Amino acid sequence: MICGRVGGDMANTALPKDLVGHAIALAGALARSQKVVSAKARIGLFYQDGAATELFRKVSEYGQKLHEKRDAGMQLSEGEINEFDELRKAVVDNPMCKGFLEAREQLDAIVATINQYLYMAIEKGTAPTDEEVAAAMQTQYSACGCGGSCHGECSGECTGECHGECHQDGHECSCGKHA
Repeated sequence: MICGRVGGDMANTALPKDLVGHAIALAGALARSQKVVSAKARIGLFYQDGAATELFRKVSEYGQKLHEKRDAGMQLSEGEINEFDELRKAVVDNPMCKGFLEAREQLDAIVATINQYLYMAIEKGTAPTDEEVAAAMQTQYSACGCGGSCHGECSGECTGECHGECHQDGHECSCGKHA
């Protein structure tokens, strides 16, 4: 059990008591952030659109099928790649799907930035500056062949130059250009 009530106090085996209040404050600030609220609203609209969610499901399933085929050492046909590209283009051209992908990317970027601050604080033993975090994140994104924009889900910003891999957070590009 990670979290539970012990004698009226919150017990947490991973987070020291002196940090719980700070974590709660950060969580509250995130929940109230206009960027987060807006992104969540866009995601909600996507899930209310049956056609958009079905299209997204199709491209995800087909992309997974191609990924598994490639991982099994089988060659992808030009037709399979073209079909995936057409499905992906339909997703990118669909306003609800595009909004969903952009919103997810925005939330992922917020979480990645917060994590960078935390990791650097632990590494340095002091809070990093905004400039240090920005430089570290730029270095990470530069190491990723797709500029860090796809985050494993090519939302139309991916140039297809991922060469099948994005090392940021272990994601792979699924744009199909290199599936």
